[in-house]
Amino acid sequence: MKLLKKFRQGLKDNKKDNNTEFKRRLPLSVLIFMAGLFLSGSLSFLKAGAAAAESRTVETSTGDVFELRYRQLQPGEPLLVLWIRAVSDYAGIFFGESSYWLKNDSRQRQFLVLGLDVMTVPGERVLELELWSGGQLSEKLAVNLNVAARDFPRKKLTVDQKYVTPPREVLARIKRESELLALVYSSSSPDWLAEGPFILPCEGNLYPNFGQQRIYNNVPRSVHTGVDIAVPAGHPIRATNSGRVVLASDLYYSGKTVIIDHGLGLFSSYSHLSKLLARRGEMVKSGQVVGLAGSTGLSTGPHLHWAVRVYEARIDPLSLLELGF
Repeated sequence: MKLLKKFRQGLKDNKKDNNTEFKRRLPLSVLIFMAGLFLSGSLSFLKAGAAAAESRTVETSTGDVFELRYRQLQPGEPLLVLWIRAVSDYAGIFFGESSYWLKNDSRQRQFLVLGLDVMTVPGERVLELELWSGGQLSEKLAVNLNVAARDFPRKKLTVDQKYVTPPREVLARIKRESELLALVYSSSSPDWLAEGPFILPCEGNLYPNFGQQRIYNNVPRSVHTGVDIAVPAGHPIRATNSGRVVLASDLYYSGKTVIIDHGLGLFSSYSHLSKLLARRGEMVKSGQVVGLAGSTGLSTGPHLHWAVRVYEARIDPLSLLELGF
């Protein structure tokens, strides 16, 4: 209790001071107490896991049962469709402009990963289900989903002008790399390659800045479609789950980058690395080191840019820690 009183008094005394002064004036014991609170909160968040996810059960007249699992129905969020009781031979899932098919197979769990892109316009969406048996349509139903609005922050950054207005000689490279990334994300393993829960790729100061509107040198540019984790240069970066490396290359904007295909359209990427320790085509395990942190490409300092996509949908990577795959 004495430490808590000192902590509160320190806050009061340093209310108008900057962070440096705040740290300098507080006793070491108080700083240790604060660190303990922070660590405790971080561990609680990680232990919460799937408990933070919401679910919705869809029962059909054929006896098939589906579970829709999501963290929240907002832009930048994934949606799991699990066939938890399979009676029909096939299940067709139609969402947006895409269609998917699941086959009744008792040897493995049948599920689908969908994504609400960060730029999704809030409003009503419809997920349609078709159930087929014996070559005939048994049932067709629609599930209404209300995608809520989501506020994203804005941030101004000062970077090398060559990343705001690229020189003419690199335009062809940028175009070539853009086409390469589109090709990489257009094809995924039809099998689920991940194993168990997803994990953070490294320990460090995590900034939940997914969806942040970036303003580079006072010019509004791209939306930040990942989260940043500040770590020292050379810090090991680990695969968030098992999968196949589909890209390990040095790109103009994202620097040295590794992309892993986890199957069923789900990809994770690790950017601004100082060194690549994985090769394209290699199968990696969850927690395996795939590179070392750095500040290559469009970066203002050593950190990891961790991003996740479901095909073309850009989603918040932190959501994977809560869905309980």
